[in-house]
Amino acid sequence: MRLDPTIVLALQEVENVHGVARDVIIESLKEAIRTAYYKTNGPVDNLVVDVQLGEDNEIEAYLRKVVVAEVQNERTEISLEDARAETDEAEEGDILLTEVPLDNLNYLAIHYAKQKIVSVIKDAKRTNVLQKYKDRQFQIISGSILYVEKHDVFVEVDGDVEAILPYREQIQTERFMPGQRIKALLIEVKTARKSPMLVLSRTHPDLIRRLMENEIPEVREGAIEIISIARDPGHRAKVAVRSNIPELDPVGTCIGTKGIRILAISHELQDEKIDLIPFKEDPFEYIREALSPAAVVSVEIFEDDRKAIVIVPNDQISLAIGRGWRNVKLASKITKYWLDVKSMKEIEDGEKHESERHSKKGRKGAGKEKQPEPQKSVAVAEVPEAPVDDGGENAGSDE
Repeated sequence: MRLDPTIVLALQEVENVHGVARDVIIESLKEAIRTAYYKTNGPVDNLVVDVQLGEDNEIEAYLRKVVVAEVQNERTEISLEDARAETDEAEEGDILLTEVPLDNLNYLAIHYAKQKIVSVIKDAKRTNVLQKYKDRQFQIISGSILYVEKHDVFVEVDGDVEAILPYREQIQTERFMPGQRIKALLIEVKTARKSPMLVLSRTHPDLIRRLMENEIPEVREGAIEIISIARDPGHRAKVAVRSNIPELDPVGTCIGTKGIRILAISHELQDEKIDLIPFKEDPFEYIREALSPAAVVSVEIFEDDRKAIVIVPNDQISLAIGRGWRNVKLASKITKYWLDVKSMKEIEDGEKHESERHSKKGRKGAGKEKQPEPQKSVAVAEVPEAPVDDGGENAGSDE
């Protein structure tokens, strides 16, 4: 059966445009012919299909039959007399290929071929996407929003690849419109057939890391190292940075002239406020820096519990805690210590209350000796008062 020229052109497009190998196309056509034949004549295991693409553009089908003296199964056997009518050299026991007319299979064959080729194209696309993006996980992907469905945002990437930005990975203050351009972090490449393969995130901490690498050459080249990132997406983030060059100020370099570098990153994240923290090996200093812009009086660290009690001036307590407890929560995440922030007044009131309690106990239990309670070893550091950051250094700190 000679293939129609329009079908040949369609198959060439599948090969050239969609990148499907010719061998895969040929095998798909063979399977379509087999399926059409089975639907019409019942299942057989001796059908041979030959597809020639190129100059001939033909499909031929044969049944492989054994030459016998007496036929008992017409599907798999052919008589010696009939065999010699096709070739004079036929002998009993030979294998003969008898041609199968495909005219009555045309409609079914074309139908199944279309289905199979569409499936092959989809599989080829998925394979190409997997090959292209499997090494780009946790890199920034740019795309245009196609539509929003059940709070999930579907994004077109590279012209013909569909990605999804799930609701859980969105900055909750953002609103999306079809056609809008966005940048997001590729966090997963799926192999499932029925869902978008690329999963994006706008809330992952590494999105800030990649944006800083793109915006700040010193970070991209390794002169400044990002140690840790803590985010409350859409509201505030803290980024601990360290310079690998002694004379290079990591915080000032990342901020840029008039804050241009860090503000560009902040605007990309729905004006998320970004505090840049100089990383310190000394945990006392690190905790003080992490609670910026609040000043810190002293830090008491309980290493076994990974906990620290931080004392701040009375007028700095709200600044240290932050709106919605954001400042202290992010500082805890970035330092990996649970921070209990107290004002000096709280400490003084607590000491006064404790003194009064012991005084009452002393009067009640006069003459009774009490064994001292074992004390946990702790580290305490008086931290020099730091100047209060007025918000000009970083991208708009909030309380």
